[in-house]
Amino acid sequence: MSGCGAVVGGVSLDNVDISNQAVIQGVISSGNAPASVGYARLLDRNDEFVAEVPISKQGEFRFFTVAGDWTVVALVPGANSRTQVQATIGKVLDVDISITK
Repeated sequence: MSGCGAVVGGVSLDNVDISNQAVIQGVISSGNAPASVGYARLLDRNDEFVAEVPISKQGEFRFFTVAGDWTVVALVPGANSRTQVQATIGKVLDVDISITK
């Protein structure tokens, strides 16, 4: 698994101080299986690009952010999806995104 992606059971946050940041993480799936190729893109409340990470082979991604409204764009071959989320300082937000091709 890459260092960019993780969810519950993935790369641990035990030694990471999240008291001054928010975490948005999750899994992108296609059908009944995790997407193994693609990207997760983070857009701010104005739909401006902030970050993009490749997903892991298990479809996992993670972003460290500030509090606020965000859009996570799942980009996999042949499909994409937009999911609006709200991040809170000191909290980990788990997001499951299902893509239909």
